[in-house]
Amino acid sequence: MGYRYKLGRSYSCSLQIIEESISLEHAIFIDAGETLKIEDISHNGTHLERNGVKRKLARHFIENLKRDDMLYFGFCDTAFSVIEIMEEIKKLRLPVGSQKVRCPIHGIIHLEGHGCPMCPQ
Repeated sequence: MGYRYKLGRSYSCSLQIIEESISLEHAIFIDAGETLKIEDISHNGTHLERNGVKRKLARHFIENLKRDDMLYFGFCDTAFSVIEIMEEIKKLRLPVGSQKVRCPIHGIIHLEGHGCPMCPQ
């Protein structure tokens, strides 16, 4: 699995790019620790450049990214390196112990490391 981060023009996106051809919610990045995946959810498309070859990503298909890949969103000519995006996502990660988890027994959501208030300590 992994954490998901949206990229787009919307203020609700974790990664925001203000450019007319970028959708409000353009792409989803899936952070699986050492690997990063992308899903294009836009109407204007996302392009991936790998080893000098540029191609359009299939919409709603999850693509594994490599560290030296470059991404282009919408009709924007600006290239974004996967390494830069990974660095931005690292800044968004919550520290261990501050993430919310659900108790598998009671279904109560609590902070990781604090334990479910209904479970015996």
